[in-house]
Amino acid sequence: MTSVTQRIAQYNKEVGQRRCGLVNPKLLTVTQFDDGLGSLDHRVENQHAGAIGMVVNYLSRLADIRLGPDDSPLQLASEAVCGSLFGTRRPRDSGTHASTKEEAAHAALNLNILEHEDGSETFVMDDDAVRIACELAVCDPAIHLGSDCSTLRAPDETTTSHTLTMVERSQHFFEDYGPGLDVGFFFVDEDDEEMRADGGRGGYNIFFGDGDGEFLIEDTLWSFDASASRPNKDHLLQLLVHHLMGKQSGLPQFTTQTHIGVFNPRLNTMYRLTVDEIPDDVIEIVRRDIMGNALW
Repeated sequence: MTSVTQRIAQYNKEVGQRRCGLVNPKLLTVTQFDDGLGSLDHRVENQHAGAIGMVVNYLSRLADIRLGPDDSPLQLASEAVCGSLFGTRRPRDSGTHASTKEEAAHAALNLNILEHEDGSETFVMDDDAVRIACELAVCDPAIHLGSDCSTLRAPDETTTSHTLTMVERSQHFFEDYGPGLDVGFFFVDEDDEEMRADGGRGGYNIFFGDGDGEFLIEDTLWSFDASASRPNKDHLLQLLVHHLMGKQSGLPQFTTQTHIGVFNPRLNTMYRLTVDEIPDDVIEIVRRDIMGNALW
């Protein structure tokens, strides 16, 4: 099974995009939110920016969970960590990191939980939550790759403060524009009978509830990105491919989708684009040369 990112990288190598990109970033409508803190500089943090992006994704999912009397905090926490820190994987490879859920569940034992008057509970977003999430984001993949994790640094005060700010910004975003349904996309190889039997649709597969930082909210497919830069042409092309895959699938979740967008909690900025504003020739190029004739 091939990821959309891999397919785009192959296209860029073999063909190449036009100078401004197939999806020109200048088409984006930019909305800057203001909480008085401005952009958060990743250079003063003591964790890798990519790891912090995964941590913010994970904690934002946890912060959105409200536990009922019959809910298991361990199960919900482990499901959130597998979806956000390790992304969508093909079902038959779910055992690749067999201990991931167990490790996430064990880590969840150390999360603080707040009980509300109605009897429900929520995970507390505090220094402990950031530390635990950083351990899962940095240490767990290293272990599975056979690397040493003994030198892991705990997030310092600045890193922790930035992370909690980004989680809070994400919560505000979902309050205003959500909640969202997370979703993941993969191309399915023609000879991959198992994946086709598991739901491959005309050359690709779409997973709900186990995505990699993308969410369906109302009329927009949103990407969650905590990088230090605004969306580039590859990022937007990936979103467009995902949008077209969803529309072609015939799945009801994509019926009302008309926009693609990016929310960046580090920059506290929202970027959004109406798909109809993208030229018809670009849509045709994407369908023919990137998605492939097998899908149509």
